[in-house]
Amino acid sequence: MTNSVVLFGMGWSEIIPIGSGLVVFGIVMFVWFAVIEKDSVAARAKAIREHKRIVLAQQPTQKKKQRVTLARKNRLSNLAASMRAKRKEQTANIRMLLAVAGFRSNEAVGLYVLAKFIGPLITTVGGFILYYVTPTLQDLNPLLLIVLLVFTVLAGIGLPDLILGFLGRGRQKKIQGALPDALDLMVICTEAGLALDATFERVAAEMASSSREMSDELSLTSVEMAILPERSEALNNLTRRTNVQAIESVVSTLNQTERYGTPLAQSFRILASDFRDSRLLRAEEKAAKLPATLTIPMIGLIFPCLFAVLLGPAIIQTMNSF
Repeated sequence: MTNSVVLFGMGWSEIIPIGSGLVVFGIVMFVWFAVIEKDSVAARAKAIREHKRIVLAQQPTQKKKQRVTLARKNRLSNLAASMRAKRKEQTANIRMLLAVAGFRSNEAVGLYVLAKFIGPLITTVGGFILYYVTPTLQDLNPLLLIVLLVFTVLAGIGLPDLILGFLGRGRQKKIQGALPDALDLMVICTEAGLALDATFERVAAEMASSSREMSDELSLTSVEMAILPERSEALNNLTRRTNVQAIESVVSTLNQTERYGTPLAQSFRILASDFRDSRLLRAEEKAAKLPATLTIPMIGLIFPCLFAVLLGPAIIQTMNSF
């Protein structure tokens, strides 16, 4: 009778191979989880650390790029702001130049810019026409023709400014010449009890026939006094529009009068007297310079004729004697 153990209906001959297989499977699984899976976890941890290092390394670069981009945007915005400010300043200067010449409409700036573009075109076309109708110009050196062309273009660019400057100086002289009469009328109006804005309006109406320029400026100043919150702002606008030293003195005196309560009639009377005296002094100064000014015309125009009359017969007789 053989000794045999029966487990689940299996004997030793069957249990031993199955048990050996389970032991081998357990050893394999142990090695897998102990070595291979550990290496896999270590690899994943290493990959995570490497990714973290790359991200941390890229963050300064990204921040640097963001700083560079932000700095570039700031430079562009500052450049745009400076260009806008410069354009506003140029527009204000153009408006001031036009106002001094008597052009205050909204279309004046656009017409001025258009004239700055059209001026060189007109002078260039005129230069070419003159070149083709004048044979003498066609024989000139090409380099000299290029110089003349550049001069023609520059003349066209500066022509609007030249015209506006001429008109502005003429208008300033008219305003300065009419100022003493305007101040005398202001003395009468203020002594009659009129306020400053009403005085300007009445004097503007009275001087419409004698000095249109002064009448326009006083009328506009009267309107601005009624609209603007500060009277001094309207007076300062008058100074900027006219750009006349005498008007600036009047405005400064009026601002001090308003600040310290000095009577307007007294201030206007003093100003009128001072401007009349200064105009008389300028006339006397011109009269004193007249002899020295006439010296050159006398030498250049009168003396040659006098020498020809006095010495001509003697020279003719001397030539005939030989």
